[in-house]
Amino acid sequence: MKFKLFLFSFLCHFSCLTNNAFGQEAFTIDGQNCGMEGSAKRVNDKQLNRLKNRFLAPTKAQMNADFNWITLAELEDDRAKFSVENGVILRGYVLRVTMGGAETCNCNSKTYEFRDTHIVITPDATQTGISNQVVIEITPRMRAIMATRGVDWSQAALKKLRGQYIDVEGWLFYDYKHGDKSAKVRKNSTAVTRSTAWEIHPITRLNVVKN
Repeated sequence: MKFKLFLFSFLCHFSCLTNNAFGQEAFTIDGQNCGMEGSAKRVNDKQLNRLKNRFLAPTKAQMNADFNWITLAELEDDRAKFSVENGVILRGYVLRVTMGGAETCNCNSKTYEFRDTHIVITPDATQTGISNQVVIEITPRMRAIMATRGVDWSQAALKKLRGQYIDVEGWLFYDYKHGDKSAKVRKNSTAVTRSTAWEIHPITRLNVVKN
């Protein structure tokens, strides 16, 4: 499968900009402070939410040197090889863009501005089956950061990406809650909704691929 992850050689420049632009953990949602752990009550959920709500781009040191052109097949549920402490760059075809539901990471807000945007990408326009689909997500914190730069990551703007190829940078995140719905774990099952429980979440950079 020709779906590639690769190192971003000039990542430091973007990381430095992001770090300076939004160096705080507090975030106001629906007029109330929503911290990195959101409204989670359980320890495991608090830990997941802190990963989901990261707002600093990975530094060059946080990009795993072993990645350098890794296929999607190697990514699929290989928890031993990959780490949520690493950032990656991913290129893919945008199959669909949807609004996430009310989640504890965003203090259960029902406001579109404060909900995650889910982007489903595939290797290309011809490989769009469930077993080829990877989920990447834009969070309210990153949406706010990009707004300060004049970049529109609203739900309406992101929907226009459908049918295009994009390069995204972000953090590796393993959503174990979707582990039993991945093609790698449950082959030939009607319960499968994605290729892998690995996500790029949050996305910290997004570019449309030209030509």
